[in-house]
Amino acid sequence: MTKPGIAAALSALLPGLGQARLGLRRRGALIALPFVGIIVLGLVAVALDLKGAIETLINPGVLVGVLLLIVAMGAYHLGAIVDAFRLGRRLAPGQPPVGRRAFGSPLLIASLAAVVALYGVIELLGVQAYRATTAIFVSPSSEFQIPAPSFAPRPTPTPGALPSGPMTAPPPPTPTPEPVPQWAQDGRLNLLLVGSDAGPGRWLARMDSINVLSVDIASGRIAIFSLWRYTGNVPLPPESAGAFKNGRFPGWLNALYVYAMGHPDQFPGGEARGFRATAGAVQELIGQPLDGAIVVNLNGFVDLVDAIGGLWIDIPFAVRDDRYALPDGRGYIVVNFAAGCQKLNGERALEYARTRHQDSDYGRMRRQQRVLVALGRQVDPIGLLPQVPKLLDIARDNLWTTLQPGDIAGLAQLAARADKNDIQYYLFWPPQTPQRLDTAGIQHVRDVVGTIFDAPTPTSGPTPEPTPPQKPCPRP
Repeated sequence: MTKPGIAAALSALLPGLGQARLGLRRRGALIALPFVGIIVLGLVAVALDLKGAIETLINPGVLVGVLLLIVAMGAYHLGAIVDAFRLGRRLAPGQPPVGRRAFGSPLLIASLAAVVALYGVIELLGVQAYRATTAIFVSPSSEFQIPAPSFAPRPTPTPGALPSGPMTAPPPPTPTPEPVPQWAQDGRLNLLLVGSDAGPGRWLARMDSINVLSVDIASGRIAIFSLWRYTGNVPLPPESAGAFKNGRFPGWLNALYVYAMGHPDQFPGGEARGFRATAGAVQELIGQPLDGAIVVNLNGFVDLVDAIGGLWIDIPFAVRDDRYALPDGRGYIVVNFAAGCQKLNGERALEYARTRHQDSDYGRMRRQQRVLVALGRQVDPIGLLPQVPKLLDIARDNLWTTLQPGDIAGLAQLAARADKNDIQYYLFWPPQTPQRLDTAGIQHVRDVVGTIFDAPTPTSGPTPEPTPPQKPCPRP
């Protein structure tokens, strides 16, 4: 006869297994069926539609239901353990009736503790995921959305449209196309990437890094455009163009956020007016609709690099800055970087991305591009699984985006197809791009961004001056 403690331990492994071991196979099967059914249904759903499963699981409303389901499954599991133990006591010959002292069995206590710990960890991860998703994804109904541009999006061919001209035979049937995400309907993804020292709704937001990531949907080709923060006369979006006679902001691009926040009568958007003005200005300048924005607090960048174990990066030239300003304003330090492949911790990676006194803001922008590319190459979703709790906390406190949970799975599929080793770069920098933009300067920016994918991939990125290619660093 199976001992009660062993029966409890078996039901800890799988609800109903202990009951079956006691000879009550029908009872064990009935107990196991709901538990196994939920797990099997979940695995089948993921196998059949991974994209849909991801979109579902990162939806905050769905996460609440998942958290409640986890609690219910945990309670059910604990009940199955206790039931197996009680049955074992009842069926064992010569055993006294089940009482309070009977529950002092070490195997029973260990089984209950193990299951509580397991579900506790899962529930904690679920709570962290819920808190992160509610903080990261800006509600589509909020004012933190990119304003409408002054230009119409690029037209796309209508699926199944008949060709023009005479036809000698009926066209072949056109298969019903799958639903295309909004961001992919014009054949191109454009994301605004901003490195800032503040989050949404805060007064101060110094735009230390302003980049646009573009991906050609069909080919997977990637381009990164860096905008100089000291670019003046950027065109404003229609909703705020009336703030100045010529519809352009006369100050520097990185000052637009604070100016808009201080002039609510000229810039609509409530607490989002600074972000809306900046994102809208970038959109008008490049002449392409932005599909979303990702804003990262630079402190979060430090934590992210540390969480992934440091950043491997190929540094083409030695860098020395005798007057690097500490982010907290405590003074200045000397920073040095030797040329070659090396591993940087979070603080050192931020120093490399932000230093500029040894050359210029142009060199700084190039370094920021190199850091972005190195980070994109190194992030391994499977390898980062042990760091998920920490990464969720980092993201919750330092990252927000106008993208929606339903976009993430499709973006992940596009990222998997994109060639991260073949990236085109462009820095909008004098003399190719005037510091204070005029009509010709704005048109130059729009021409470069709009035609970047029209020609075959060049052997080197279209940069204003030659730059050594960035190669992946061999890791020990």
